[in-house]
Amino acid sequence: MLYSSILLVASALATVASQQLVLSGPPTGNRAYSLEWSERTFLLNVPQSYVHGESHPLVFSFHGAGGYSEKQQRITELSDPSLRINGKPFLTIYAQGVNNSDWNMTHIWKGAPYENKTIQYVFDALEIVSKTYTVDRSRVYACGKSNGGGFTALLACRPDTSAIFAAFAPVSPALYQGTYAFHNCTPSRPVPIFHIHGVEDVITPFHGRTPEGGSFGPEPDVRLWRRQWTDMNGCKGRYEGEWAEPKLEEIHKGVWEETWDCPGAEVKAMTVEGLGHAWPSTLGLDLAGRPNQTANFNLTNPYLVSFFSRHSLP
Repeated sequence: MLYSSILLVASALATVASQQLVLSGPPTGNRAYSLEWSERTFLLNVPQSYVHGESHPLVFSFHGAGGYSEKQQRITELSDPSLRINGKPFLTIYAQGVNNSDWNMTHIWKGAPYENKTIQYVFDALEIVSKTYTVDRSRVYACGKSNGGGFTALLACRPDTSAIFAAFAPVSPALYQGTYAFHNCTPSRPVPIFHIHGVEDVITPFHGRTPEGGSFGPEPDVRLWRRQWTDMNGCKGRYEGEWAEPKLEEIHKGVWEETWDCPGAEVKAMTVEGLGHAWPSTLGLDLAGRPNQTANFNLTNPYLVSFFSRHSLP
């Protein structure tokens, strides 16, 4: 009799626990994922304020060459629980690149001379997260730094990936020919672009470069690349062949914001004087920009989340 009572109590407790799990939804916080079919990994951050059943935006963030998911989470500060996109807490996928043994390069993305083919990984990660969490598929975004910024630019140029992301934000991107705006750049629609670059960047130089001493390249002057995107999105100058002029504003000392309100989609750019190859933050968390890794403003909040908030897929 006692044994039967214990079993009944245990069964009741298990039922309550199961019901609580259903009511509370899937787990929040950092979640490590491994894709069974490809053995690729990524880190998903789900904010504590996530409400299962309500649609939430999703951000993909791609690290630089040799980087990793946890570092990208740290330097971008995208997991700050106070952040909102269009008034909603959002999930973030900190993607993990793969190695290329032929080039002896670790954790890299497609779009560079040392690339690996990583496009399907993006679709796979989106699908597996969407099966567990309630993702607003009209508000999926891409951002990245350096090689990951170049990969973000490549995603903007492809017809398949430009169809699933609402907006793109490359930071100090490595703009090799594979991600160059007019090198087979065929987006499925005009896409919103937000480009951020430090003038003191010596890894992916602001003024571009041609390969010397074995360095990778060539890379364009980023000012040209920005204007090519404005042309792609329908902005025109006063006469044939002239680039459209942006609205220009110094939003912080030495931080120049250019905005083109193009007929197709917005193009926005930040030129940051005194900043090296770093994700802009007053904490100077991105040591790849040393000794110029500290900015006098924070990019992620409010600028990046505000940019994403303005854009959604039809």
